Amino acid sequence: MLDKSSKAPGSAPPALEVLAAGVSASDTEGNVRVQLMFPNGAVLPVEMSADAGAALSKGLDEELPDKK
Repeated sequence: MLDKSSKAPGSAPPALEVLAAGVSASDTEGNVRVQLMFPNGAVLPVEMSADAGAALSKGLDEELPDKK
């Protein structure tokens, strides 16, 4: 996957190229489940604490361009 990724000169290549992401409730109290979908159709479920999920959400909100 990394060979197909485009990047700016001098920047680090992405570790993984993700096609889509979703969040759902976890069976473990206090956790959330983030599911990453890759171009080949594989899905990687990742469990994290609700606090880690909130930090991820905040980081994405700060880093992604404003779509307003």
